[in-house]
Amino acid sequence: MATNGYTPGSEAASAAKEGILKRNHRLLGGLFLVVALLGLPTAASAQQNELYTFTVGVLGGLGGSIDAEPGDSLSNTGLQLNLTMVTESQTHVGFRLGQLALDDDEVFGSLTDADLSYVTLGGEYRFSEGFYESGIYIGLGGYRLEGTSFSGQDEQDTAIGLTIGLTGEFPINQWLGVLVELSGHYADLEEAQIFAMGHAGVAIHF
Repeated sequence: MATNGYTPGSEAASAAKEGILKRNHRLLGGLFLVVALLGLPTAASAQQNELYTFTVGVLGGLGGSIDAEPGDSLSNTGLQLNLTMVTESQTHVGFRLGQLALDDDEVFGSLTDADLSYVTLGGEYRFSEGFYESGIYIGLGGYRLEGTSFSGQDEQDTAIGLTIGLTGEFPINQWLGVLVELSGHYADLEEAQIFAMGHAGVAIHF
């Protein structure tokens, strides 16, 4: 019996969820460290042609699913963090971590207050266009959709997916640039499978 809003087992469930999040963060950190260590030799040689080795990008954007019914708005707001490393001249490898609040429409499929979280790992190939660099990237990702069902229960769905995107970076100086991205994502989630996003922000090089 629940009293004063307390549900038996909720404390244990919360602790379990917190433990899962901590393990996911440690796993992500370990993966990035492995990629960094494996890429150090080629990254060092790439320094002959590049002015930096690592990039941190902080971006905000808009997006959504084009096949959700209802909820196919592309005006949902999101944030994305890019962590990339130069492995060869004009070749970058790294992670993109993001979250998209699917709340522009009142309902997303059969969920309310839905959010999409994702982590992708992929390679990006850049091309000099004179006053800016264009790029294309492709990668694998893990996707998690969370929300509340019409019955009031918290729902969660996860899937492995694919991503492909186009980038453009406009340098301000050697260590700072303006970064824009357009990306498409496919993940076999129950509520929707195809997502499109656009992001813009700053890229910090070191």
